[in-house]
Amino acid sequence: MGLKLVDTLLEHAIPACRKSGIPIVWLGWGLTDEDIDEMPPTVVKGFAADSSFEGSRKMGKLGSEIGSIRLGDGSTINAGRVLVKKQWNSDFYYKLKEAAEPHDMWLYKNRLSAFWGGTDVENTLNSRGIKTLLFAGANLDQCVGGSLQGAYTQGWDCLLLSDGTATTSPEFARRCIEFNTKRGWGFVLTCQQLVDGVDSMQMGHVSYDEKNEVTHHSGR
Repeated sequence: MGLKLVDTLLEHAIPACRKSGIPIVWLGWGLTDEDIDEMPPTVVKGFAADSSFEGSRKMGKLGSEIGSIRLGDGSTINAGRVLVKKQWNSDFYYKLKEAAEPHDMWLYKNRLSAFWGGTDVENTLNSRGIKTLLFAGANLDQCVGGSLQGAYTQGWDCLLLSDGTATTSPEFARRCIEFNTKRGWGFVLTCQQLVDGVDSMQMGHVSYDEKNEVTHHSGR
């Protein structure tokens, strides 16, 4: 699920953004101890039930030490504290990090939605005059969908890259987010449609205004 998403973004969406000058935001979890102390019980409950391991092992509550985990290549690392800023478990997949460039924006969130008013996301986008957002990432029906809905209610134009997202939830969860985005929250397109749109605009000698569009990679 996740690796296919990464390949699609690396092969299509990210190069299209680079080609057209669309600025890229890398948005992921980045909790502080203050965030954890002030976290609503509903958020705490949701993550306490998370199981990303085989067997009975649980992830643990927000901010707790995950401990050592074994990677696919057989090596062992310390995964850090759950969703705390700049820990291994809250970081982006290494192939995506390698695709980042110095002028990209790196932002952190402390709720499923980045647009609830408690982050720097809104101020950063507004300060650059950005009005339109492209959404990609995982999980579609959680962080990505929550951020898209939050952005829509605050007046941003939202475009969802359908094959640039993924989720571990049942298929109906994906269909629900895509259905509502098509019907009212914004627009749904594929990464190839983004590529084709960029190519056609450049053939017509039309370029994106950097202040009018941003691609938004939402973490988990």
